[in-house]
Amino acid sequence: MQDIRETYIERIYELKNKKGYVKTVDLAKALNVRPSSVTEMLQKLASEGYVIYEKYRRIDLTDKGLELAKKLEKRHEAIKRLLIYIGVDEKTADKDACIIEHIISEESIRKIMEFTKDM
Repeated sequence: MQDIRETYIERIYELKNKKGYVKTVDLAKALNVRPSSVTEMLQKLASEGYVIYEKYRRIDLTDKGLELAKKLEKRHEAIKRLLIYIGVDEKTADKDACIIEHIISEESIRKIMEFTKDM
């Protein structure tokens, strides 16, 4: 099952790269959830050391959160490249990679990353 925390960390990373900052309302919109749900998860992520969060302020990733976001991004891109390589259209490959990246074994993702590194 996909870890919802990873989804939040990915979206924070994407929004930060796109807009330069992340607010609770931006994250809620990106995830299609209520701001109150975002606040609750951000509090959990902050207590676990993944984000810096203060109510009514911008959200940021800690070094630990940034490391995880980059790891997930690499996994996503490798899976997406493999799916495109076997003939899946880019939009579908991107969507499917979002799901697969959270449930695939370390061994399988390692092999996919080796296979797709030069693609």
